Amino acid sequence: MKEIWVLTVKTSLPNTCYNSSDFITTCEAYGCFEKGRDALRETIKKFAFSKNSMFDGKGNITYLKKYADNYDDEVYEDDFETLDIKRIKYVVDSLRDAFSGKDIEFEMESEYCTDWMIAINSKPGEISFHGEYDGPCNGYDPDLRTNIFSMKEEKHYYLYVNDRFGQDDCTSELYIDLQKAELN
Repeated sequence: MKEIWVLTVKTSLPNTCYNSSDFITTCEAYGCFEKGRDALRETIKKFAFSKNSMFDGKGNITYLKKYADNYDDEVYEDDFETLDIKRIKYVVDSLRDAFSGKDIEFEMESEYCTDWMIAINSKPGEISFHGEYDGPCNGYDPDLRTNIFSMKEEKHYYLYVNDRFGQDDCTSELYIDLQKAELN
């Protein structure tokens, strides 16, 4: 059996997604992990560093960056870690570095934090966002999941983004996977 690495990209970019017919899907195969990883990084870099409906052309998810730039660092008294300005800026900067192709050690001091609009779940090298409490009814219901911070190890890598960070219109969507497969 021969191992290959399959890079799958499904996206609405450079536009927003009104319905499933707006998606473009591509699939490429590579003979080794390194070539697949390099192709994944170039694909992400192409999207993140060009101005489109999701990215600002500087490696930032536009609406996530606006969310961070306008962040009100209100303190909540509860049984969870509060998502604060330091954490949200760390996430924005770490994502931009990962989108540029750098291997970084991503680790937040808390596995779960929220600000009552969005919540972040994290573990070393992985992050996911989702709408929380009042968020979805106020237009904050992002789906952002990734493990591309450090890509030294041969494993399944993914970046899934539906950028609902408060915009009133349709969102942009990007789903990228790099997975090992075997050919007979």
